[in-house]
Amino acid sequence: MQNTCGAFGGSLWNANTPTCFKDIAFADDYTREDLADYANNPNLTGNIILEGGYGSGKSTIAQIIANERLADSLSVFEINGEVWSDDTLTKITNTYAWATANSSKAVIIINEVDRLKDKQFKLRDFLDKHAQRLLVIMTTNHLANIDGSIVDRSDVYYVRGFTPQKAVGIAQNVLQRHGYTFLDVDLEKLFARRLVGDEQELSLRQIGRIVDKLAMQNAPNPPKRGNSLRLVK
Repeated sequence: MQNTCGAFGGSLWNANTPTCFKDIAFADDYTREDLADYANNPNLTGNIILEGGYGSGKSTIAQIIANERLADSLSVFEINGEVWSDDTLTKITNTYAWATANSSKAVIIINEVDRLKDKQFKLRDFLDKHAQRLLVIMTTNHLANIDGSIVDRSDVYYVRGFTPQKAVGIAQNVLQRHGYTFLDVDLEKLFARRLVGDEQELSLRQIGRIVDKLAMQNAPNPPKRGNSLRLVK
């Protein structure tokens, strides 16, 4: 998760939030490769659904895909399904018209699309009307709550969480950039302790909180290689 495209303030973790596609942390290469096609080809259109658990980075992925494709922010429209209103489709249509007039493909991002509930049918009609003319990226934590007619019109990509072993690599990239050096085995044990019940994967938010706690607990003198890990309590 090394940020080679820029950094901004906040916690140690937030200072390394990805700003370009190559810096996004994915749990598997297949999803990375599939979604890279949309980021790298501004003419690629269609409907895609990013499914995954809370904090898996779906919204960030959608925003970065849009940014990589379009320098013109007026060609991007983003909304949360919970605040969808009667004039939302008008705003989306205007975004599409602007992009078309400027010889680009609009990107529409609908986070938590399952919260549209009965309004999903209006969205389905819009998707049919503008099929293959723009890119619509929808995110959801609950694919089963999306009407089957929309799912059938979309390519679905599962954004997985991270096993403790894979979480180590993400955390190390951030910690080592700021002078913190911990043993992989210690970090993996720490991440494994954060799994609850039958959970097998961690979200990026969970990983980030642990990274920030480690940094705060070991500041202002980051541990040198080989030193014992001061565990987050």
